[in-house]
Amino acid sequence: MKRVQSFEDARRRRSTFLRILRYLVVLFLAFELFSAFAFKSWTVVSGAMSPTLEPKDRIVVLSSAYGVFNPFSDRRSSFKAPERGDIVLMRLPSADVHPWHDRFADSALRFVTLQMVGLHGSRASSDTPVVKRVVAGPGDSVMMDGFVIYVQAGGSSHFLTEYEVSGGAYDIEGATPVEGWDKDMPLSGNFKSVTLGSDEFFVVGDNRGSSADSRFFGPVSSSLILGKVVFRYWPLARMSEL
Repeated sequence: MKRVQSFEDARRRRSTFLRILRYLVVLFLAFELFSAFAFKSWTVVSGAMSPTLEPKDRIVVLSSAYGVFNPFSDRRSSFKAPERGDIVLMRLPSADVHPWHDRFADSALRFVTLQMVGLHGSRASSDTPVVKRVVAGPGDSVMMDGFVIYVQAGGSSHFLTEYEVSGGAYDIEGATPVEGWDKDMPLSGNFKSVTLGSDEFFVVGDNRGSSADSRFFGPVSSSLILGKVVFRYWPLARMSEL
């Protein structure tokens, strides 16, 4: 009798385990589909977008704002260009592109550890997507003077400020360069005009004195842009659309 009861207990435990496992798999797949085709939550990890976004701010990213990624090929089925002034989640040009099965395993590990542990390192690793602002797109010419971006839209004959071309208002933070700092040096708050190619976007942080962006790694391609940041939901006191 004792052996029969032990067998029945083991069978019930196995059945319960398989039920929980199936539930977690379905929940994970639903979460991944929702993240890929609708919205995903993200936590800001640096001060590069200050004062607009601060470290530990929690934001909502519209994954399909610029087209839908194929999770197996990591390519978009279509692409809608971001508008000037959009805040985007993007991969750094230096980030490694892992095969789909590695990305799947990384997503699964982050899912079961509540985003605390990943296969390819922490949220602060070089492969981690970052948040930047798009200030210019294909065909535009872009320059900086006094930490303010100026854009000559394709076909236009003169430069306008980033606020004029985006139609938006936002604050930026600059820096005080060292006395005698050459205007052609990084973080001087100035750079000469560059013209963007057919699939190039110029991205910067709002904290112009402390942001690694297109001033350093150059314009980025559409394949690096993962989605549009549309909302901050934490902290509650600063909840707002973006």
